[in-house]
Amino acid sequence: MTVRTVEFAPCACGKERGYASEHQAAKALGKVQAKRDRARSHAGTRRGLVRENRTYECSEGMWHLTSQSRSEYLHEVAA
Repeated sequence: MTVRTVEFAPCACGKERGYASEHQAAKALGKVQAKRDRARSHAGTRRGLVRENRTYECSEGMWHLTSQSRSEYLHEVAA
């Protein structure tokens, strides 16, 4: 079985993983959601697990994954 990963790089904004395009970030989001769902089913409970649910573009032009809602993110950026 071959494991295919989505290429990422450190971003200048300080986030660990930055994706070069929205397409790559969306692909990584799907992979990470599947991984989290598998972990939940093995654990037998869904309590306390964080699940990334969207992508966003940072000021440096890279794409990132987040578990924050859009309104939470916009409130944080405005502060």
